[in-house]
Amino acid sequence: VAIGECGLDYDRTQFCPIPVQTAGFIAQLALAREFDLPLFLHNRNTGTDLLEVMKKYGKGLRGVVHTFDDSLELAQEFVELGLYIGINGCSLKKEENMEVVKMLPLDRLLLETDCPWCDIRPTHAGNSYIQTRFEPIKKETKYVEGCYVKNRYEPCHIIQVAEVVAGIKGISVDVLSEITLKNSRDLFKLP
Repeated sequence: VAIGECGLDYDRTQFCPIPVQTAGFIAQLALAREFDLPLFLHNRNTGTDLLEVMKKYGKGLRGVVHTFDDSLELAQEFVELGLYIGINGCSLKKEENMEVVKMLPLDRLLLETDCPWCDIRPTHAGNSYIQTRFEPIKKETKYVEGCYVKNRYEPCHIIQVAEVVAGIKGISVDVLSEITLKNSRDLFKLP
């Protein structure tokens, strides 16, 4: 359904140097174009480098910049390229992050969990908006309805991301859910 997760990660250059990451990313953009698939974009501490590669090689491609936690100006530039902005717990850590989310256009917003990472922790600025809580269980091998494996973010937590974003935006979770479902369908060309 998509090409990715792909992009640039300058926190991991010990595993893959920047020129190699960039060359691989450009090749992935060509695949997205060839197969008419959207991109699931990774952008960690790259400044505007990912944006510049997208401007040069990715114009006209569909995609989402996931786990967005950068500036409003950068988000607006990605949106101007026709991309969506993905929000999860890592996007809701600080007050500055929440101000960015507040200003993002609803029609370019997607919600995500980035399981099993990117939870909304009690120390995160967005935590005060959470209404739905789950009980952790310790055993990973046993499913218990209404519970999750301790220290692991799971798909059920998407409601918490929705509650925080809806709270920031001053709209209901139902309205936000309808909008982001439509956005997902549009991005992935689903009925």
